[in-house]
Amino acid sequence: MTAMPTNVAEPELRDWLTATTGEHIANDYDAATQLLATFDFKAKDSSSLNNQHQIASCLAPAPTTWPEPFIPLSAEAAAQHLLEAFRITRKPANYATIFVDLPTPVIVSRHQCPFCRRFTRADVRQVNDHMTRCWQNPGLRCCKTCIHHQDGSHPEDDESCTHPTGPEWEEYRFPVLHCPLWETAHPETFVAQEGEIKERR
Repeated sequence: MTAMPTNVAEPELRDWLTATTGEHIANDYDAATQLLATFDFKAKDSSSLNNQHQIASCLAPAPTTWPEPFIPLSAEAAAQHLLEAFRITRKPANYATIFVDLPTPVIVSRHQCPFCRRFTRADVRQVNDHMTRCWQNPGLRCCKTCIHHQDGSHPEDDESCTHPTGPEWEEYRFPVLHCPLWETAHPETFVAQEGEIKERR
């Protein structure tokens, strides 16, 4: 059974800081990075673990009145501040060997609607369901794939049907599915897709 790590005492932390960073903390973020290579920091007032910004804020130089420069913390004062804010334990001796290198590449499969090419999902059932309603599916004989459809993209145009016997613009309700007046806007694409669907069946 693995023994629980014991909390680091102030003299140990002070001596480590003195040996590693010197008598004073010259750079709080560099010191925080060095500390995290050896110790684990559990915040006492929250669930935060090994938060470099919180550790660096404990090591920040003491403010003074302008124009005097900031006064860097001594190793002893830094150890006191850290122990007031964190429960500190040493990392295990085999720390470097118990973790694999990250990030690990992950291959994710997604499925795409073959008609609009915009709808993609990891679950193929959602894509199959979308294909039965996709406006770009020529099998639905919808306005978007019809040669008589005016899409209203131009400011002077309204969404409408240009077929001579089609509905007037005020009666037109987009989209119309399985329209008897439908004619494919892209015959070569439609023939290829129809052949592909028949092969699948």
